[in-house]
Amino acid sequence: MKRTSLFGAALIALLMFSCQKENSQENSSVVSKVEQENWQTAKLDAKFAASQKQVTAYLFPTDAMAKLVETPNVEFVQFVLGYSDNTLQIKVIGVDKAGKEFASVDSEILSETSDIDKLSSLKASTSKTIKETTLLNEHLISPDVALDAINAWQKKLNTVSDLDEVLSYEGARFKHYTLEAAIVADMLKNKKNVNIGLFLGLNPVGKVTTFLIGLDKNNSVKKTSLTSKEDSEDDVYDGSRPSPPF
Repeated sequence: MKRTSLFGAALIALLMFSCQKENSQENSSVVSKVEQENWQTAKLDAKFAASQKQVTAYLFPTDAMAKLVETPNVEFVQFVLGYSDNTLQIKVIGVDKAGKEFASVDSEILSETSDIDKLSSLKASTSKTIKETTLLNEHLISPDVALDAINAWQKKLNTVSDLDEVLSYEGARFKHYTLEAAIVADMLKNKKNVNIGLFLGLNPVGKVTTFLIGLDKNNSVKKTSLTSKEDSEDDVYDGSRPSPPF
C-alpha cells in the first residue's frame, strides 16, 4: 500500500513537472498565446503610439529563417501579432496549407529610431529586379514605394488617430499576416543578409501591411550596381495577406 502511494505521488510530481515545462516553453516565446489575446483588446492610444514609434523593424535571423522554411510541410509563413509593454510584438511561424504550425522563430525589435535613416538608399531605387517565377514578381515592390509606406506609418503614429481602423478589417483586429515560404527562401539566397527585417507600413488603401527587407550585419540595406551578377541586395517584398479577412 505504501509503495502504491509513493508511486502515485511520483507520477503526480512527474505530470506537474511536464505541465510546468510545457507552459514555460510556451511563455518563453516573444508572442505567447496570452500576448496574442492581449493584442485583440489592447488600447491603441498615445502610449501605444509613443512606444511603437521607437520600433524601426522586427529582426529575424537568416539562419533561423532558413531552418523554418526548410522544415518539411511548411508552405507558408505567418507573422503572428501580440502585445506587451505598449508595443506590438511579432513572431513568425511555418504552416502547411491547412494552417498547422510546424516551426517558429522569435523576432528581436530594432528600436533605435535613427536606424530608419539606414533605409535612405531605398529612396534612390525606383526599379524592381525580374525574378524567375510569377509568384516572386507578384510580391516584389519598388524600394522607394516601400520607404514611402514605412514613413506613412510613422506619420500615422504621430497623429494617434484611426489606429484601430488601420490595424483591423471591418472592426476585427488583424491576427497575423501570411506569405508563401518561397518568398523568404528567395531572400535567403543573398548570403550577405544577416537578418530579414520586417517593417510596418501603410498600403494604398491605408491599412497596415508588412515589408520584408534583407539587412546586413549592421542592419543596413546594401545596394549593388545595375551590372552586378549577384542577387540584388535591395529586393523588397510585400503582399502579405492579413487575417482577417484572409
